[in-house]
Amino acid sequence: MPGSPLFMAALAALCVLALIWGWNLVTGDRPVTMDAVKNPRRTSPGGVPARLSAAAERVGTPMAPYLLRAMGGALREGVRRRIELAGRPGGLTVERYARQLAGNVVIFGGVGLFMLLSGQGLLGVALIVVGCLQLDVTLWGQGRTRQEQIQRTLPDFLDVLAVTVSAGLSFRHALERVVESMPGPLAEEMRVTLRQMEIGTPRREAFEDLRRRNDCDPLSSFVTAILQAEELGASLVQALADISIDMRRESAQFARRRAQRVEPRLTLVTAFVIMPAVLILLVGALAFGSAKELSNVFGG
Repeated sequence: MPGSPLFMAALAALCVLALIWGWNLVTGDRPVTMDAVKNPRRTSPGGVPARLSAAAERVGTPMAPYLLRAMGGALREGVRRRIELAGRPGGLTVERYARQLAGNVVIFGGVGLFMLLSGQGLLGVALIVVGCLQLDVTLWGQGRTRQEQIQRTLPDFLDVLAVTVSAGLSFRHALERVVESMPGPLAEEMRVTLRQMEIGTPRREAFEDLRRRNDCDPLSSFVTAILQAEELGASLVQALADISIDMRRESAQFARRRAQRVEPRLTLVTAFVIMPAVLILLVGALAFGSAKELSNVFGG
C-alpha cells in the first residue's frame, strides 16, 4: 500500500540512492555524454557492488579521518592485515576502507533508522548490522578464498618453476617466466616480490614480506625452503622438487580435511530436508490406514 511503512522506507532508500548518484554526476571528473549512455562502460565483476562501494566512499569521506583516529594502531593493523590477505581488492587501502565503512554506516544506518521509526524493527536492525559488518565480512570471504587458491596452485607453480630452473635460467628469471605464464593470486604475489627485488630489496627480505602478506602454511614452507637452500648452497632444482612433493601431500591432506568437514553438514541438510517428508508420508499413511479400519469397524 502507498501509505505503509515498508513503502515509505523503500521510497526513502530510493531517494538516498538518487541523491548519491546525482552527487557522483555533479562531482565526477567527466560529464555524462550521450555516448556514455548508449555505450556504458563495462565494470569489473560485481559492477553494482563496485558502484555502491564508490558511492559509499564518497559519502563517508568527511567522516573517515575521525574514524581512523578512533580505530587506533592495533585495529588499523588488523584492517591492513585483512586487506592484504584479500589481495587489496580494487586497490583498497586502510584510508579507503575507513571511507567505505563510514559511508556504509551512514547509508544503511539511515535507512535502518527510518525503518525502526516506521515500526519495522527487525528489518531496521538488520540494515544497521549490514552497514557495520558488510565490508569486513566481504574482506574475510575474499581473503579466505584467495588463500585457498594460493594453496591449490602452489604445487603446479613449483613444478613449472623447477623445470624452468633446470633448463638453465637463473631463479629470478625463471620466476618471472613462470609468473607470466600462470595467472592467479599466487602469480600476483610473486609479481609483487619480483618488483620489490627490482627496486633493490634483498631477496630474503622480499620473500619474508611475501610470507607476512599471506596466511598460507604451504607458502610459508616454500619461503623457508628457498631461503635455507640459498644459505646452505643446496641444489635449487632438487629443493623445488622436494617442496612440490611436500605441497602435493599437504594439498591432499587439506582436501581430505575439507571433505570431512563437509560430510556432517551434508548429513544435517539431508536430515532436515528428507526426514520431514518421510515423517509426513508415514503419518499420512498411518492416518489413512487408521481411518479405513475405523470405517470398516463402524460400517462406514
